[in-house]
Formats: sequence, structure tokens, C-alpha cells
Amino acid sequence: MSGKSESDLFGGQVMGSTTIVEALREANEDKDVVAIVLRVDSPGGSAIASDLIWHETQIIEKPIVASMGDVAASGGYYISMGADKILATPGTITGSIGVVGGKMAIRGLYDKLGITTETIERGKNSGLFSSSGKFTESQRKVMLNMMEDVYQQFTAKAAEGRKMPQDKLRGLAGGRIYTGRQAKDLGLIDELGTLDDAIGEAKKLAGLEKDAEVKIEVLPEPTNFFETLFGNMDAEKEVRIGQGLESISPEMMDVARRAHRIRTIFKQPAAVVMPFELEIK
Repeated sequence: MSGKSESDLFGGQVMGSTTIVEALREANEDKDVVAIVLRVDSPGGSAIASDLIWHETQIIEKPIVASMGDVAASGGYYISMGADKILATPGTITGSIGVVGGKMAIRGLYDKLGITTETIERGKNSGLFSSSGKFTESQRKVMLNMMEDVYQQFTAKAAEGRKMPQDKLRGLAGGRIYTGRQAKDLGLIDELGTLDDAIGEAKKLAGLEKDAEVKIEVLPEPTNFFETLFGNMDAEKEVRIGQGLESISPEMMDVARRAHRIRTIFKQPAAVVMPFELEIK
């Protein structure tokens, strides 16, 4: 998502574009850093956040190797496709070059939480991303046009990064997902390999021997316990507007947290979020 990275006590983690861009810039400006390994484990998210990270990889002159973890799909593929080399494991889930756009119409959830909202609109599309109601036909048309524009950019940049015609790339896109082995055969990644293999490739691109001794610096620095414990509480803040925190059940708090994160994604003009799972009871 846009903004700072987040994590919580319930195991949820969000990659923030601001945090990742700052880390990339820090590595690029550090004279001791000779190459960057971008480790990716993400099913996707905001198209704007993905593009911001991708753009930063394009202005860095140092070699960048993308190392895909269990999942590097959609937005996860987007931020990888500008690297000098892309490595994935045979079982990595990747691809999903596609765009999903929409919004969360969650008036019913607000009613359950006791939250009252008021919307003032001027213009037939001014309430495009309001969570109070569904899209009108005019708003749906605007949303579709934005999604098509993002998809055009996504496929064009992917084709450039993979050095293949855009028409061929589009034949592999459309939201289709692949294993790492399939992606290698189709030209969506360069090699099969682990994180260690990616580090070895980064050494080679930097002009070092594969077995050269190097210091590995992890950026951004791992979150400490207290930041995890007392970090971002936006979902809880939103709930407190309607009623005291002590009256919220753990189950309802979990629903609020999920709804807050998904709503944050869909505040963007288009979201790249496939595959994605949502369950609100």
C-alpha cells in the first residue's frame, strides 16, 4: 500500500511504498553498497504504490536482482519487473499481471459498529470512492477507464522489462498466474533460484566473484518488539469514533481491521490485488 509499512500482533504485514522507496534510496546512496537484492513476498496491492516502487528501481544505477518468495504476483510482480534479473523458486506463485478495481461499500458494517457518516457531493462522479453506496453507471464507466489505463501501463512496462513485444506479454497477462517454473519457461523471470542464488547473482552483476565475502545489510531494518506492539492502530481509531474500545468484541475488531485495510487499498484509482481473499462475517 501507499505510505509506511505496517505490522501488527495478529501476523498481518503490509509493504508500504514510502518505506521501500526510502530503503532503496538509502542503499543507492550508500557508497559501500554495490548491488541490491529486492526480496518480494506479496500477492499485490495498490497500483500506485507498486508503480512508485517500480519507478525507484528504474532510477537506480546499481544492479538490482529481484528474489521472489512464496508469492510475487500482480503488484508483487509489478515491483519486480524492473530489476536487472528476476529469480524465483519453482513453486513461487507469480504473474497475475492484471488489474482489479472497485471500492468497499460498507454502510452495513458502519451500522454494525455504530458509526454515522455524512457525504456532501457536487458533480455526478464526485462520490466515486465514497464507501456509502455502490457505483452509479457513470461512476462505473470512469472506474473502468482508469483500470484500462493502469492495465496498459502495467503490460507496457512488463513488456519493456522482459524485452518482449507487448502483444505477446498481454497473452500471458489478464490475471493469469504461474508457478516459478512456468514463469521461467514463458520468459516472465530469468532464473530459478533461492535468496542465496539471488545474492550470488547480485555479486556477479557487481563484478565480484560468486563466493566473495560480503556484508549483507537488511533494509528497512527489522521492526522491534515495541513498534510491533504499539505501532499503527488506525483500524482501532476508526472504531473508537462510534463507541468505546472496551465494548468491541475481538471478532468485530478483526472485521474492522480487515475492512480498514481493504478500504485503504480501494481508495486508490485502481488496485492490483490478485490473488486476494476476503471474508467478512
